[in-house]
Amino acid sequence: MSTIRVGIVGLGANSKLRHVPGLLECEDVEITGVCNSNAESTARVADEYSIPNKFESWEQLVADPDIDAVVIGTWPYLHCPITLAALAADKHVMTEARMAMNAEEARQMHEASRTKPDLITQIVPSPLGLRAHKTVKEFIADGRLGTLREVAVLGTNTAYADPQSPLHWRQAAEFSGINMLALGILHEPLVRWIDHPTSVMATIQTFTETRSTPYENTTGVVGTPDTVHAVTEIPG
Repeated sequence: MSTIRVGIVGLGANSKLRHVPGLLECEDVEITGVCNSNAESTARVADEYSIPNKFESWEQLVADPDIDAVVIGTWPYLHCPITLAALAADKHVMTEARMAMNAEEARQMHEASRTKPDLITQIVPSPLGLRAHKTVKEFIADGRLGTLREVAVLGTNTAYADPQSPLHWRQAAEFSGINMLALGILHEPLVRWIDHPTSVMATIQTFTETRSTPYENTTGVVGTPDTVHAVTEIPG
């Protein structure tokens, strides 16, 4: 097998924690290029991981003929354009979750992947439930849990509970899109075990509508809700 040459766009915290160590363990994979948000950051991570090629823009990285696969570790606002460009350049793609800014972008990415059946396209999966996946499937299949009437999923995060805390990029719609807290990462493992819902009802509420930004004396609009309640109906 020939070596797969990987370029990373957005080598941030999760890439450092998960993707880079995993790629470095693969015998037939070589990380050959990187592009971060600015030249200084790009140079720093390139030196840290001995990555030979530093790119000034993600467009340059995607266009490089010496890169076979692109790992997208950026904020969601770049997931769709980089994915579409990488597929058009005949490169494999792995993108961070959340998949896209909205459903329309997600559909574009899905359709583009279908036009390139020989390329691998992947979204980083939700880690929740992976260790227990086989056991849960067995418990449901053999009736050990009885007939499922209702499934409750509760998720809470105190990271943004303080109204005085500054605006995080996950709360900024221009960067994160309309991704609702951890709703997707909780829903994904659930549909591995039960059918996809046939209907959805939801309510949302934002308690702190503006927050300070990292820039002096400025505030930003909170683009994601502080709480979400979703009720879905599943077949059966």
